[in-house]
Order: sequence, then structure tokens, then C-alpha cells
Amino acid sequence: MANLKELRNKINVVQTTRKVTMAMKLVAGVKFKKAENRVLISRPYAKEMQRILSCLRRNFSDVESELLVGRSVVNTEMFVVFASYKGLCGNFNYMINKFVRDLIDSTHAAGKNVFILCVGSKVYHSLKAHLNNNDRIELVDNFFQEGCLFKNSEQLAHRVIKHFVDGDADHISLVYNQYFSAMKRQLVCSRLIPGERIDSDDRTITIFEPNVRELLEHIFPYNIAVQIRQAALESMASEQSARMTAMDSATRNADEIADELHIRYNRLRQYGITQELTEIISGTQAISKG
Repeated sequence: MANLKELRNKINVVQTTRKVTMAMKLVAGVKFKKAENRVLISRPYAKEMQRILSCLRRNFSDVESELLVGRSVVNTEMFVVFASYKGLCGNFNYMINKFVRDLIDSTHAAGKNVFILCVGSKVYHSLKAHLNNNDRIELVDNFFQEGCLFKNSEQLAHRVIKHFVDGDADHISLVYNQYFSAMKRQLVCSRLIPGERIDSDDRTITIFEPNVRELLEHIFPYNIAVQIRQAALESMASEQSARMTAMDSATRNADEIADELHIRYNRLRQYGITQELTEIISGTQAISKG
């Protein structure tokens, strides 16, 4: 059984840990609100960009581009995976790792190779160990820099387009956590190249200037960058909500452990006082009888 000094040390350690987890919860809460505002504001814009591109494809079906219609034979699937560069966010990275591993297994089962661009180092090494010799994986460093998100998204967009044009990948998808609320997020695999068709009853004929080929040369890479940025924002909001939840759970657990240790401390202290009183009374009685 631990003595009073050991219990006091344990209580101090737990209380110090609680202060850390509580501070991290507050910091994550502030970052979460900021990330939530950004993702909700930008989401309609990203959807509208997808709609415009779909409108271009519908009105100019004669434009033959592998970036738009895809390739007849798909040998390599590329997944741009958005994870985290930091830990202490609950099962956030674990669930991404498990989800992507399932995608890798299903891709291998279909007889295709895998190419992964990993945004976030926390799942990089685990996924690397799960790949075959014919697969590839690359780490994207320092993507979530403050104030450089869209610039980094544009660079990553040019990078994935180049991989597609060079034949390194025949089908490119984004894997990220879609944000719904502080308590709800969902892992999705969204096709990036070729873009997904958006069915619409709107058959309005739209006039575009300049010609459609020049327009697509500018809009398509820009749309890829917008969709990458949106996926990054969704992932950032989901990560901060997961971290806030994890730190809140850790704080409550620390409170429970501290309460239990306080009870044990008081019981042991009370037992020691009772034992001392018993010894004093016994000694007094022995003296009086003598």
C-alpha cells in the first residue's frame, strides 16, 4: 500500500497533467472555432467551382481531355491523404490510417498499383509499411502553414496534375475527414481527376469567353487547387474538434483519478490518526493499571 508521501506525489502529478490537458483543450477550442468558420465560409465556393466545371463539360462535350474524361485503362490509383502533423487528437489519425489501408487492399485486389501523397506525417510511416514494392508514397511537408494554405494548395494541384500527365497516376482521389459538427466527422474518398460528373436538370446554354479550351486551361487547375484547399480546411476543422474532444476527455479522466487518489489519501491519513490514538489510549491504560 502506498504511503501518504507517494499519494501526495501522485495527486500533484495528476493535477499538473490536468492543467496541461485543460490548456490544450482551450487552445484547441479557439483553433477549432477559427477552422470551423473557414470551412463553412469556403464550402459554397468550392461547390460552385465544381458546378461551373460540370457546366463546361456538359456544354462542350466535344472537348476530349483525359483530365476531364479519364483514361480507359487505370493502372495506378493515387490517393492524396490529409492526416495530421501532430498527435494528441484521439483516434483521428488511427481512423485515417485504417481507412486508407482498406483502400490500398481493395486497390491491390483489383490488380492496380497505389501512389500516395501524404499530407501529414502521423500516418506516413504506417502506410509506407503497408505498400508493395511497385507502390509509391511521398510526404508533403509543411502544408498547413498559416497564410500559405492556398499557395500550397496550388503547388500541390500542379504536382498532382503533373503526375497524371506524366502517367504516374491514372486516377486521383482526395481522402480526408469531412466536417459536420464538433462531434461528427466522416472519412470520404472524393475523386479529383477525372472530375466527378454533377447531374443537373439545368440545361441553360451558357456563353463562355474566350474559347472553351483556353478557359479550361485556367479553370481546371484552379478548381483542383480549390478542391484541395477545401479538403484541407475540412481536415483541419475535424482535427481540431477531435483534439478538443480528446483533451476534454483527458481532463475529465484526470479529475476522476484525482478524486480517487484524494479518497485514498484521506482514508490512509484517517487510518494513521486512528492507529496513533489507539496506541496512545492503550499506553495510557497500561500506565494507569501499573
